[in-house]
Amino acid sequence: MMTQEELALKAGVGVRTIRDIESGKVRPQSKTLRLLVEALNLDERGRAVLAGRSGSLAAVPRELPRPPAGFVGREEHLDAIVSAVGDGAAIVAVHGMAGVGKTSLAVRAAHALAPRYPDGQLFVDLHGFTNSAGSRPDAASVLTRVLDRLGVDERYLPTDLGELAACYRSTIANLRVLLVFENATDVEQLESLMPGTTTSLVLTTSRRDLSRLTSAYAVLLEPPSMREAVEMLGTAVSRITDDGAVAIAERCGRLPLALGLAAARLRSRPQWRAEDLLARLDHKNRLLDELDMGHGGVTAALRASYLELDPNHQRLLRRLSLVPGDDVETHAAAALCDTDQEDAAAMLESLVDVHLAESRSPGRYRLHDLVRLFATRLAELEEAQEDLDGAFIRLLGVYLHFSYQAAIQVPSQHQRMLKNEATRHDIGLPGFTDQESAVAWFQAERGNLAAAVLEAERAGHLESAWHLANAFSAFRMHERGIEQHLAVNRTALDIARRLDDERKEAHSLGDQGRHLMYASRHREAISCLERVAALNRKLGDNGGAALALRSIGIQHEQSGRFTEALDVYRAALALAETDAGTRAIVHINVNIIFPLLRLGRLADAERRLDAAEQHLEAEDGYNRIRIEFYRGAFVREHGDPATALVMHTACLEQCREAGLLGGFTAALIELGEDLLLLDRPAEAVTCFSQAVEQAEEMAYLAFERIARNGLGRALTATGSTGDAIDHHARAAALAETHEDVYELARARHGLAAAHRRRGEMSAAVRHLRRAVQGFEDCEVPEAAAAAAELVGLQYLRVWIRIRGRPGPVRGCR
Repeated sequence: MMTQEELALKAGVGVRTIRDIESGKVRPQSKTLRLLVEALNLDERGRAVLAGRSGSLAAVPRELPRPPAGFVGREEHLDAIVSAVGDGAAIVAVHGMAGVGKTSLAVRAAHALAPRYPDGQLFVDLHGFTNSAGSRPDAASVLTRVLDRLGVDERYLPTDLGELAACYRSTIANLRVLLVFENATDVEQLESLMPGTTTSLVLTTSRRDLSRLTSAYAVLLEPPSMREAVEMLGTAVSRITDDGAVAIAERCGRLPLALGLAAARLRSRPQWRAEDLLARLDHKNRLLDELDMGHGGVTAALRASYLELDPNHQRLLRRLSLVPGDDVETHAAAALCDTDQEDAAAMLESLVDVHLAESRSPGRYRLHDLVRLFATRLAELEEAQEDLDGAFIRLLGVYLHFSYQAAIQVPSQHQRMLKNEATRHDIGLPGFTDQESAVAWFQAERGNLAAAVLEAERAGHLESAWHLANAFSAFRMHERGIEQHLAVNRTALDIARRLDDERKEAHSLGDQGRHLMYASRHREAISCLERVAALNRKLGDNGGAALALRSIGIQHEQSGRFTEALDVYRAALALAETDAGTRAIVHINVNIIFPLLRLGRLADAERRLDAAEQHLEAEDGYNRIRIEFYRGAFVREHGDPATALVMHTACLEQCREAGLLGGFTAALIELGEDLLLLDRPAEAVTCFSQAVEQAEEMAYLAFERIARNGLGRALTATGSTGDAIDHHARAAALAETHEDVYELARARHGLAAAHRRRGEMSAAVRHLRRAVQGFEDCEVPEAAAAAAELVGLQYLRVWIRIRGRPGPVRGCR
């Protein structure tokens, strides 16, 4: 028989603890019980008696739910949690949207970590987000429950919350317990449940952002990757194919809860194929119903989050479903609720905090696909249609304001019209101070604007839809492709015809023609622009007709049909001279210079340049740069490439400052030509390479052909003939595809030069012969020079046959 003091010493516990246990004031905690059993060498019955539970074995609490069946994916998050705990983290906070798999991850992590916490594992549902009224436990009931499971007799617990929390911290201080607090309301609720020491581990989950939880290792859980989503479905339903799983995962927004429900549907319908389920999920109005299982469905999960919002936040969530595109910024959100930007921004951030909205970049917000469907259904059920219509009209007003404010920062031949529309659609919001910020705004909003055009047209707001499409077209030079622009433009054309507005139709047709021009779809562009010219003549707008003919002339010159281009330009100029405006006259006179130069008519070209300069308006900076650009070309043609280099360098900087992307690319090409004549081919390679990159960025194929041919010639001059052949071949392929006879001839001429330098005379002759034919078809002076070169090359080939094959030719450009 041991005294209390001897037992306390042997077990390593306090004497007071022994006395309290003997007097029945407390039941021994798990760790204390284990130490006493070892010290007294008790069997199971003795252990039960000591624990105060005669007739049953007093077990350490093991409350973790079963590990989720078929748990796949999330390995990265699981490993990170285990690693963080190994590095000393005592609190792990997993947060994310409803149904994203927070509980599954937390339970899986708890099972992996359980052996490290021998004094018990407790699982407490805090009911933070629930559809049931009155079921959320308060802090006192949670603390009481935990203390009870740890062996503290409820009869001796204090009633004061502060005292109870102190008792909790004291009790758990020397234990190694794993506590899982599921579905927490917020950080404030959890702070009162945190142990005071780091010997135990708290794993908690919530739909609210838990990043602020003191000393917590926070895990933001988002929908899994497509690979993981497919793996989840494949594990749950063995008969599903990868393609079927991908399609189902896309419909479910990769949300694990939805994926699990979809898999359950397939398992319960053995005769269904994935296609059968997809057919039901394809209907947006039915998708949530297909993923509904009462309180366990997606709708119920989202509703629990929705019910935690106040009325203003609920209204914002509903109205975010009206946004036609993928995301929204704060001004647009403010318009939806008819509030100011600051309030809208604060409410959006609150929705992010409860994971009903996402923010992928500062100031921009989106809804998960299933949340959007849920919000759409709520809007239909809880809002009057006239209120929704008013919200959408205000949203269109914001888009129109910013679209036109941005468009006036981008160089365009329609600047005057765009400025007028910017004034007309100004609703008092900020504008843009430079092209860079305007283009950045457009690129962020591009998808939203395109979707808004379609939705506004569908809703019958035809004027707003047309104007959005009109402003959208101003940004064509800042896009890699034209397909989205053509799609928006088709809607604009359809609207103009429905409105029976021939001016709008002519304008939209002109935009279409220019889009097609940049893609080198010349035949389609010319057909379109001919209709523009005819419509404008009918409307008495000779200036508009002249500019349409000017664009047709550009199509001809970009196809190598320089004589046809001159004829069209002359007709355009005759029309422009009957119109009161002079800017069109300047535009056309400057454009005439290019085909004249290609045809070798330098004197005529210089006269046109003088005529353009005479009509130049003081504020016309665009054409002033173009005129200086050609002045440099004339200086080079007269044998002074050094001065031309200075002039073109100045043009390059002016284009950079004015944001003239096309002019910037053209200046780079001219600089490359100047440098080649100055025998500085390495620098020319740099200029031409930049021009190719810029042309690709704009998806301006005509510039790309020219720049690649220039780059090929520069590379040949440096001796990099393999790279030169590659660029000339790519230029030739582009030119052949887009029927550009002149650049095709230049590509073949460049290939001939590169092969000649490599000593490959047969290939050089073959390419040069075809180049001569191409130049002759274009009626350009290069035909005679290339023909003479061909004769010399043929003589050289004969000489080689007689005297033997030489090495590569040096110094040939």
